[in-house]
Amino acid sequence: MMISVCLIVKNEAHQLTRSLKSIPSECEIIVVDTGSTDGTVDVAKEAGARLFHFEWNDDFSAARNYSISKATGKYIFIMDADEELSEDWLSKVEAHVEEYPHEATTVVIHNIGNKETSRHRMVRLFPNDFRYRYKGRVHEQVYCNNEIASAVHSDLEIMHYGYVEDEYENKGKFDRYLALYIRSLEEDPNDGYMLYQLGKLYYSAGKYREAYEPLAKSADLQQFEMLYYAPMVVMLGYTLKEFGYSKEAFELLEPLLSLYPKFPDLPFALGMLAMEAGLFDRIEECFKLALSIGDTDKYTSILGVGTFRSSHNLAVFYEVCGKLELANQYYLKAASSGFEPSISRMSLK
Repeated sequence: MMISVCLIVKNEAHQLTRSLKSIPSECEIIVVDTGSTDGTVDVAKEAGARLFHFEWNDDFSAARNYSISKATGKYIFIMDADEELSEDWLSKVEAHVEEYPHEATTVVIHNIGNKETSRHRMVRLFPNDFRYRYKGRVHEQVYCNNEIASAVHSDLEIMHYGYVEDEYENKGKFDRYLALYIRSLEEDPNDGYMLYQLGKLYYSAGKYREAYEPLAKSADLQQFEMLYYAPMVVMLGYTLKEFGYSKEAFELLEPLLSLYPKFPDLPFALGMLAMEAGLFDRIEECFKLALSIGDTDKYTSILGVGTFRSSHNLAVFYEVCGKLELANQYYLKAASSGFEPSISRMSLK
């Protein structure tokens, strides 16, 4: 069995070495450069990748499809230059495709940031079959026979470093993605997912006023069944919090609890909003609900909201209320996960 790992790159010399080193030597590496002016091409050549060039046309799907057209492996794995595979990745791939042959597959992507880690699932592995192709100018998705590809889940993991050290600002990614989102929304102004991505781009850059409008418009579409909707409306709640509307945000999010019983970020956000708005009778139940759900990889989710982050915030609440024994119990729970704020609080006692 042969796996073709396909990447599209541009000016990624400082990250590409780490990415390519993590790919097992048994795999075919396809690197498609879309116009680098740094040492990206040299890095790819030195790693033994099969190198191709593609004239960038503001369409990620076009570049993705070109890259997979060059693959000769039985299966294709999609990777980005700012990502890294785990050491046991190949053995897990082999075991997975033996159990689920001819299936598209999702992997868990850990988005490493300066302050927190989030994770989500995405289709990255699929058969090298002409039926599988990408569609979408930006935030492209895998289609099979002109429909979004159905996929099975796997325990494959990728570490993504694109949010570290202001990568978006330093490399001009913010402006590039902003232009693509705006262009996509000109073509379809009611694309709720793209509105969410636009809002998230602004939010991640601390541009909360700019983030509000696309997030609010996305929420108004009420596409409750779509996977993007729950994380989007939580982000809208946090955006309102930045404006001092925590109580209004709480009232917006609370009715959605019954729709997303497996999404810990929602009750966690409600707990944070309740703390900010002074709704002291709601704080405990919200964080306890998040803990009862636990962490998830079904939705885009902040790591720890269903475990150590909720434990820490419960401890803070109990400490403020003078319930020091309970506070210590929850600080200890969070500290056992290596959560530094709780470790620091424990050391003060």
